[in-house]
Amino acid sequence: MEIVWSKKAKYNFYSIRNYLELYWSPLIAEKFILDVLRVNKLLEKNPQIGKYRDDLECREIVISKHITLYYAIKENQIKLIAFWNNRQRPLNPYDL
Repeated sequence: MEIVWSKKAKYNFYSIRNYLELYWSPLIAEKFILDVLRVNKLLEKNPQIGKYRDDLECREIVISKHITLYYAIKENQIKLIAFWNNRQRPLNPYDL
């Protein structure tokens, strides 16, 4: 299956990466990138691996204890909707 990134997912990804690089360390930022790539490979092989959220009408998968990825399966594509920092307020449908 093809993975397609939404504009919001790209923005979230780069924002998180830049934050980690600036305030934590370049090694932590690199680990985040590698974790995202690892999860993308898992999704390509098994798109149903994430937990389905009825309230959001999409699936979620944990990237790290602080970051969750929300995605949807459409026909022959996996659309990455957004990355969410779990330390923020709880996610609601309007955030996606």
